[in-house]
Amino acid sequence: MGQQFSSMDRHRILTSALDRARAKRSVRMAQIGRDRLEELVDIRSRNLERLQANLSILRKAVEDAGGFFFLARTSREAVEYLLKVVGDGRVVVKSKSMTAEEIGLERALASAGKVVVETDLGERVVQMAGVRPSHILAPAIHMTAAEVARLLSPSLGPEPEDIVRYVRESLRPYFLEADVGVIGANAVSAEDGAILIVTNEGNDRLVSALPRTLICVTGVEKAVSNLYEALRMVEVQVASATGQRLTSYLTILTPRSEDLGRGRSLHLILVDNGRIDTLEDPEISDTLKCIRCSACFNVCPTYRVVGGHLFGHVYTGPIGLPWTYITAGVREAAGFADLCISCGLCVNECPVRIDIPDIISKIKYRAVLEGVYKPFWLAANIDTLLRLGQMAPSLANQFIKRRPLRLLAEKVLKIDHRRVLPHFPSERMWSLVRRVGHAANPRFRAVLYTDSLIQYLLPSIAFRAAELLVGNGVEVAIPRQRGSGMPLIQNGLLGKAAKTARDNVKKLYRHVLKGYDIICLEPTSLYCIKKIYPGLTKLDEASKVAERSYGFSEYLVERCGFNNSKKGWGRVFYHWPCHARGESKASTVLLLERLGYEVRSLDVGCCGMAGLWGLKAGPRGYGLSAEIGAEVSAAYREAGAETLVTDSTVCMLQLRQFYMERVFHITDLIFNSWVGGGDG
Repeated sequence: MGQQFSSMDRHRILTSALDRARAKRSVRMAQIGRDRLEELVDIRSRNLERLQANLSILRKAVEDAGGFFFLARTSREAVEYLLKVVGDGRVVVKSKSMTAEEIGLERALASAGKVVVETDLGERVVQMAGVRPSHILAPAIHMTAAEVARLLSPSLGPEPEDIVRYVRESLRPYFLEADVGVIGANAVSAEDGAILIVTNEGNDRLVSALPRTLICVTGVEKAVSNLYEALRMVEVQVASATGQRLTSYLTILTPRSEDLGRGRSLHLILVDNGRIDTLEDPEISDTLKCIRCSACFNVCPTYRVVGGHLFGHVYTGPIGLPWTYITAGVREAAGFADLCISCGLCVNECPVRIDIPDIISKIKYRAVLEGVYKPFWLAANIDTLLRLGQMAPSLANQFIKRRPLRLLAEKVLKIDHRRVLPHFPSERMWSLVRRVGHAANPRFRAVLYTDSLIQYLLPSIAFRAAELLVGNGVEVAIPRQRGSGMPLIQNGLLGKAAKTARDNVKKLYRHVLKGYDIICLEPTSLYCIKKIYPGLTKLDEASKVAERSYGFSEYLVERCGFNNSKKGWGRVFYHWPCHARGESKASTVLLLERLGYEVRSLDVGCCGMAGLWGLKAGPRGYGLSAEIGAEVSAAYREAGAETLVTDSTVCMLQLRQFYMERVFHITDLIFNSWVGGGDG
């Protein structure tokens, strides 16, 4: 890991490639439209429900046409069947197939003395380099053209045209000599046995057309009812993966008996390997909706830094973690589960709406129960530690300031000594908020939910938020409360998280029954209450609390109709927190504009703090958090941002450490700018 972090060039290569992919994707996906995506979600859900029926229909279609169908329950079964089919064949040419990677096909063939040649350019490069793919679509995305050229031939230059020409010429003899071709599939139509493959290189057509024996290896989840559904699946996959309307080649193969009767054979191997059992696992089964577009890779903050050789097993990236759990087991998945920081950005990118962070938190929970995943100690003890610090703030602050003590804390508590921590205030939140006034003629009643960081370390934010709400006609209550439990969820401690969630729901619901709204000062708190608590607690009250919960900016703008303004305050950049995606950006920007600010924003993704994760000592905690924070800070510097504002306190602390002091929480900026607030 240290070697990966030391290579900033490697990081930039990967980040640049992912940014280009995302930019192209966003244009094409806007053209696809919501209706087509809704149709695809329905197609994926419906076909998984009828998977067994599809497999029976598909078997009949293939065998009636003279082909061979084999359902492999395990990787071993798939490999054994394939080796029998290859038989005495010596040269095997292979088109790109992640399922073939999953079952260890290349190793098995090589061990049997076969010459196995990858014909996809990226796969050929990683094969020659002796490493596994770092991305499910772009296997060599981590490499430069110059590196690829040096690997292929010492005399080859880095021009892409020259590289492609060299690979084409070097592969041609293998295509002509090949006894067996192995392909994957993007989708398979059950009613006619049609296999759909999309590529930009055309190698799949040579692999499927020239050898006498053709083997298609793919997962059972790729089977859909008919060709229309297969085409819809491929259409969105291409758009979401590469931003194209269609790839250079769309190949549709059907097992026609007149072709097969001339000494050619087609074998369709569908691999189960845990997939069918997963259909009966409601916590994980949505993984099977995945269309392998890899859009989640583009935005994953940790993958963007470390790449797939650390963030993955066979399957890499965010969705690679649940695929690893399904196909290789909990131990293999646990090996890189800590690199998911529960930011949730991947959910917004997924075209079939898989809640990847939620699935990963369930996998972490199972890994904890199995004893193969060790959560961050602080996750289960943060509120206790904060309460102790609050009881003796002077002593706690001395501990925070002194390097020897911080080094001790790093060794014992695993809190990285390089992390700048806020000091404990001399006055507690409960005494501070008693000074909040009362609305003369209240129009609304609301509970202010602060979460732990504000409650214990930044109580002035709660005070200012309450003053702003009172000044806008809101009767404010701030009852005793617990933290949101996100650190527990993030670390797979779901039993404790559910207890915390139930406790919060019961306390908040008592106020909802009295007509109170819930206002969350942290986007993560709102995310937990609205999106996680209902499923985690299984309580009807949780859904009712969720319906009455708002972000702070959202409440001021949409509920209170906040419209006070002064003109000419200047320009600010808004940093959009991960858990506020889809919730508060429009409201926060509108709020700032009504206060007279010129507001700009960059979609830089996650700042890298991720709550407690950015405190964790070592390269897979603070070290990676700092890498991400440095990238975000560089983007703001390049854009000329002098003042940043955000809805999240943890984002504020991260950006202050890695960027500048002029980073404000939204409540501070509003309070100082508001006509009825401070002096500006």
